[in-house]
Amino acid sequence: MDSSTPASAQPPRAVVRPASGMVAASNGSAPVIVTTDIGTPRPLSTRSVSPKPPRASIRDVARESGVSLTTVSLVLNKNDSRISAATRQRVLDAMERLAYTPSRLARGLPNRRAKTLAVLVPALQHAFADVYFGEIISGIYEAAAERDFHIVLEVARREYVRRKEYMTLLDDCSVDGILFIGATEEHRWLSEFDGSTKPMVVVNNHFRQWKLHSVVCDYPSAGRMAADTLIEMGHKRIGHISGPSDMVLTSQELTDSFLERLGDHGVRLDQRHIVDGQFLVETGRLACDELLKRDPRLSAVFCANDKMALGAYQSVRAAGLVPGKDVSIMGCDDIPTAALSDPPLTTIRMNFFEVGAAACRRMLEMIEDPARAADFTMQRIPVAMAIRGSCAAPVVRPAKK
Repeated sequence: MDSSTPASAQPPRAVVRPASGMVAASNGSAPVIVTTDIGTPRPLSTRSVSPKPPRASIRDVARESGVSLTTVSLVLNKNDSRISAATRQRVLDAMERLAYTPSRLARGLPNRRAKTLAVLVPALQHAFADVYFGEIISGIYEAAAERDFHIVLEVARREYVRRKEYMTLLDDCSVDGILFIGATEEHRWLSEFDGSTKPMVVVNNHFRQWKLHSVVCDYPSAGRMAADTLIEMGHKRIGHISGPSDMVLTSQELTDSFLERLGDHGVRLDQRHIVDGQFLVETGRLACDELLKRDPRLSAVFCANDKMALGAYQSVRAAGLVPGKDVSIMGCDDIPTAALSDPPLTTIRMNFFEVGAAACRRMLEMIEDPARAADFTMQRIPVAMAIRGSCAAPVVRPAKK
């Protein structure tokens, strides 16, 4: 935004609750994470520390006093004329025992909104510095700002999940809804939202076993695009560096659609031509090493993300081959460094910004019209092929003696 823009026209400030050792800043655009020391954000600590006593929630008060959440809310809002004096006192006594401090909104009028959304990410090192998370969060922020909503960033550490602090945020009216980025099969606590009308949206993944709202890139189309492009270029000896398909359903969809479309073209990939690269540069390099060891005459490798594709570049060069000439390499993401790599990376463009924005718009629709929360939907965001210098027609390489 232009510096001449009046303060009253500035978009809402992003409130950030980052990992310990970080502070938050905002320059009027997307939230920015800065460190207390010069350098990159510190990794999440693995030291053993004494956990802070959990903050009591309105749910804890209801459980302690043996009444419903509605009853506690009525007591808080002094709208308890229908509640007996004994029940009211039981609720107040429970609040005192638990040292419960109601939020400003919990004391306010029923159905009052916080005008705030929580963006939840897994406890990963440097999550906020990762371009994947950054693009999605930026999309969420922009869509929220258009409706005068703030966002807070939360990290789903083990203790955070154990205390069910995500429920506390909703129960205490601290936030109006939660958007979770980076969900995997490990996050079993999401089952608590299965079929629930509580405002929760899973961003860029989905689950077959639970009814949850989700917005994802169109990974099945991406897999088919990758197969069609490589086949049209003349490739038949193809390897695939996959993501952790057992943990991330969208990764499984990408691999399955890629293999199925190759089969439609008469090309069958057996398991020796598929290696899990864990979505990282280094493990992508190791995965490509393994593929070239299993089949030294591979002509093309399709990677489930761009980081692994950049690792494949390293592997191909280490084998004395030239990426884009001896071995075509294709990624999937189109991160900013993809077009700047040497050679520029052919990849499938995923609009993570739009995924975040669409997920936020879906959340705001549910907040405006709670009836929509019962209509569980999965929205897919279109993808596109970006053909660059890392893919070309196959060349005949002599077999190594």
